[in-house]
Amino acid sequence: MADADMITDMITPRNARLVVAMAAGAMLVAGCSGKEDSADRWNSPAPTTSREQLMLTPAEFPSGTTKLDLPQDKLQSAVGDISAIQQNATFTPAECGSTQQDLGAATKELLGQSSIAAATDKSSVMFMEFISSRTGNLQRITDGNKRCGEVQMTSTVDGQQVTATEHVENQPMPQELKGANAIAYKVSSTATAGTGSPMTTAAYMGYAEVRGTTVAVRVAALQDSLDKAAFEQFFVAAVQKVANAA
Repeated sequence: MADADMITDMITPRNARLVVAMAAGAMLVAGCSGKEDSADRWNSPAPTTSREQLMLTPAEFPSGTTKLDLPQDKLQSAVGDISAIQQNATFTPAECGSTQQDLGAATKELLGQSSIAAATDKSSVMFMEFISSRTGNLQRITDGNKRCGEVQMTSTVDGQQVTATEHVENQPMPQELKGANAIAYKVSSTATAGTGSPMTTAAYMGYAEVRGTTVAVRVAALQDSLDKAAFEQFFVAAVQKVANAA
């Protein structure tokens, strides 16, 4: 079983701790809503199954992945570090600073009320699932994406100037999630620390409100591109498990 420190290793260069944690904050910007009113299955009463049992099991994660340990205190600490970086950063466009900071605070609060699971494959692609026992505000995320589809953030981390740029691309919902209140997007991030080489991260993120819960998945890696079909299969599996639970 891999250790949670792999998360930091994947998103940060060795010479600047948390440099690309800004880029890892891709979950703090968002995509397009896919809401329709016709699917009662998405809005039925909350499941009686415990939140932990609603999570995908290691066998239900993508084939060939290895489960990661994710202590809640480490996750909260990482999000806190990202929030601290954002509070002291300069954003372009400037009006996107408050959007990023507000969504960062909301993410920290949501993580404190979520069950979380993650795994990584041999190519160091990370798959993460979050389930919260409350619904979020997907429209707020959608609106933030419309205002700030491309954002540059400059800050100082461990004494080095860091510049990160994120570009968001809205993604259509998989057919299996038609009718769900859901959003999906892809974020391409590039970060440079000091005179170091740029580091690129690609990530897909999906959120769905299902039966009074919020289901979220994230697939990310330090590379230019990702398998969109693998993301969609993972997203669908996570959402349908909650939709079909007792």
